[in-house]
Amino acid sequence: MKALERTLQYDENRWEEATTEPVNTLQLFITNRCNLRCRACFYAGSLGKKDMSMEQYKEHVLEHKEEISKVILLGGEPTLHPDLEQMLFFSKSQGLRTTVYTNGARITRLEGFDLKDVEVRVGIYGSVSSEKPLGKIARVSFPFTVVYMLRKDNVNELMEAAEMADSLGSPRFFISSIRDIAKTGSYWIDNEETVPLEQYADIVQDFVDNYKGGMELHIAKRGVLKSQADSNADKCRFGNIFPDDSKIICPFDISLEKYSSRLCFDKRRCNKNKSCLLTKIVLKPKMADARRLYDAAGSILRRRDEENRKLMRDVSEMLKKEVKL
Repeated sequence: MKALERTLQYDENRWEEATTEPVNTLQLFITNRCNLRCRACFYAGSLGKKDMSMEQYKEHVLEHKEEISKVILLGGEPTLHPDLEQMLFFSKSQGLRTTVYTNGARITRLEGFDLKDVEVRVGIYGSVSSEKPLGKIARVSFPFTVVYMLRKDNVNELMEAAEMADSLGSPRFFISSIRDIAKTGSYWIDNEETVPLEQYADIVQDFVDNYKGGMELHIAKRGVLKSQADSNADKCRFGNIFPDDSKIICPFDISLEKYSSRLCFDKRRCNKNKSCLLTKIVLKPKMADARRLYDAAGSILRRRDEENRKLMRDVSEMLKKEVKL
């Protein structure tokens, strides 16, 4: 049963809402290999050992480049793919916005990559517990967006995870929720893993009311939230292609394996709701809060500089001792 929509409230002295419009997005599942086994994963039934080849990747990007604005690389776990760096470079070379979505366990693989104009998203299920806690993500030299996927067992860690992301200098904090469609057969049905959609709206509202940090907030509407600057996006802007070249239009149909012979961006009306269930609300902090984020990022850089200087001092001392010997 569909839940009633409500408008998200926020302090207009602290936040300004960005007007967002979905863009045509090609999601390429470049591998169905994964190093984790997360409960209620929407892709769990498709995990295996197959990778999309570099040739396949180029072919899919070139076939759809005139229809899309953005490419998202995911899996499985995309950092397991041997050609990930070349794939990122290729999609950027075609003038496409590029995002890599990882579970973060192998995030150091991205160190040394040219990540200019690439958004790195790290999906987590908690701050310190669960299969994917933010606290276990290695510290890296590049910023990444934290995506917090709510489920029943991690609601109490939401604020702590946001505070941790703030301290890491993350520019954006994305809140969404799992929908265990593989088991329930419907987006609108809950089970023992999922946060009921009515409660999701309450949880998000409480978070916005009490969050004191300086990150940009991206909040999935999930069919129960409305923004004060709502758009009427009622057509699917996504297309999904898998390592075996199969295709699915709506990401919420992946668990149900509703394959399509071809992709059609911004043409098919949503078959689950009056508007797209993948739209979001974006709240940008006003200047005072943006300064907090800037200061946090500066603090991280200074700490890394201090750690590097200490390392150099230690190496110098070791060399002096060896010379004496």
